[in-house]
Amino acid sequence: MNYLSINVRRILSILSLSLISQYTLAQSTLVSDSSRNFTFFIFALLFILTFAVIYLAAKKNTTTGDFYTGGGAISGRTNGIAIAGDYLSAAAFLGVSGLIALYGLDGSIYLVGFFVSFIPVLLLVAEPCRNLGKYTLGDILSLRNHFRSTKFVVAISSILVALFYMVPQIVGGAVIIKALIGIPYETSVVVVGGLMLSYVLFGGMRATTAIQLFKALVLISFCFLLVILTWIPYGFNVNGFFKSVVSHPFIQQHVLSLLGSTSNLSAAEAGQRFLEPGLYLKSPLEQFSLSLALVLGTAAMPHILMRFFTVANAQGARASALWAMLAIGVCHLFIIVIGFSSALNIGPLAISQIDKGGNLAAPMLAQYLGGGADSMMGNFLLALVAAVSFATIVAVVAGLTLAAASSLAHDVYVGAIKNGQATEREQKNAARIATIIMVLIAIGVGISAKGQNVAHLVGLGYAVAASANLPALLMTLYWKRCSTAGVLAGVIGGTVLSIGLVLISPNMTYPQLQKEVAVSTIKTLDAKVSQVESGVLKASDRELAEWKKSRTAAMEKVVSTPDQATSLIGLEKPIINLKNPGIISIPVGFLLVIMFSLLFPSRYSQNSWKEFSVRRESGLGVHKPVQH
Repeated sequence: MNYLSINVRRILSILSLSLISQYTLAQSTLVSDSSRNFTFFIFALLFILTFAVIYLAAKKNTTTGDFYTGGGAISGRTNGIAIAGDYLSAAAFLGVSGLIALYGLDGSIYLVGFFVSFIPVLLLVAEPCRNLGKYTLGDILSLRNHFRSTKFVVAISSILVALFYMVPQIVGGAVIIKALIGIPYETSVVVVGGLMLSYVLFGGMRATTAIQLFKALVLISFCFLLVILTWIPYGFNVNGFFKSVVSHPFIQQHVLSLLGSTSNLSAAEAGQRFLEPGLYLKSPLEQFSLSLALVLGTAAMPHILMRFFTVANAQGARASALWAMLAIGVCHLFIIVIGFSSALNIGPLAISQIDKGGNLAAPMLAQYLGGGADSMMGNFLLALVAAVSFATIVAVVAGLTLAAASSLAHDVYVGAIKNGQATEREQKNAARIATIIMVLIAIGVGISAKGQNVAHLVGLGYAVAASANLPALLMTLYWKRCSTAGVLAGVIGGTVLSIGLVLISPNMTYPQLQKEVAVSTIKTLDAKVSQVESGVLKASDRELAEWKKSRTAAMEKVVSTPDQATSLIGLEKPIINLKNPGIISIPVGFLLVIMFSLLFPSRYSQNSWKEFSVRRESGLGVHKPVQH
């Protein structure tokens, strides 16, 4: 234990020195210079609290089961709220509130998908997974299928899903933290990685659970505070609040600008349009494909599945899902109000000028509700947003790191390489080494992704989970004739197809299309300048300066793009128009499992069915997570 506490103190010291050295280089941010010391103090306090949690949690870790699942002794309520903490990412708190502030009702549709996704988890996955009493998805699938091959293939898929989901969290978090308090991007990535390593390596599942529980309660409480401050001027009259939203001239004008010159709506109709769908999600097929991946992918996300092995029995797993739905649902309702309040009190134009994606809507609202940029309370609430955002990011990536490390150590090393024959010491060492490897990969990818658009990786992670992991899981759980060949074909085929479809989709960068857009921009701006010079159009000096800047950037794009430039795989334009391939890859994933199971049946899988199904429903023979 002395060795543990010494290492924790060393890591804390290194992170603190790194932050302090970079803090002096901070650039212009939302936090004023006079309030930056206070904001930095809030962050330091957060570090101290989280490391105290690590220290206390690490005292109880003695076995591999403690590291992976907390010994299966976490209550359903605690686990459920921790699941909510794992699931309530920065994308929900910052990203979706920003989308609502810019596009109204369309932004809230994402929250509906996130909430509904736990219904398949509750009905199909939670209890069976806990009754099978294992650590990972690979453990469940290997009970009826070939042990080594199933473990290896499912582990690779799970690691990819975790990385796809982890990298955007790290990149987005680094960008947000830099915008809020000025810590450089690379330093933010390293700090997140260091905290990930500390939480998982020293505290395991218990520390990760405690951090996620703390983060969920703080996030929900803070969102509730913003809602209360929003509604106080309206006497908590919800109808009065939304009437103010639709009647605000800034919002009305913003809607008209989104609809363009073809719109014949009056100002009042434009305000009402803000509460209707279609301003952002213009393709029903795209929305359906994304929703399908979100709803079905959650049931096979490795860091969510892993949480159902931390409770004592199936009843605890069911309670976990219900508590998670309650906490997530409540927080999502608060986020909807925060989004509309940001549009009303800050304005869509002001938000988009600071960040085009609207990710800083909630921080700007907090500062406004506290009294503005020059007030102590305003900057205090802004500092809390920064700290909560950072806690949100770190909690999510810690859960993902633990899930990925578990797949790498328990499935690949202990399962596929050692064939389940590993001592307790070997399993502990494998878990620690795997954690370090995953953190280093995440940091490396995060730094290399600076300036890149990696938002589509979140959707890709859900698509792979829904197309590869979910078909194999459901068919193994509920279909007697499912075989090893079917599972391997479904996992490999679903993974490859999902990634392949993204590589030929609009998510990728197509230089020739960007060049065409740049040329069109130059023509449009030249026409505007010509109209100003002829007196047909009026423009301020600021607008002219912005046009000149945009034209220069567009010209640089045209000049710097070679005529033969293509996408990463050599395409000039996308082959399919879907950004999320779920509507194609998910049915194919199920079809592959069914076809290959029928073509290559397994006597072992069918002979194991009776014992497997009894254990799945009753949990007989399972008292604690079983080690291979």
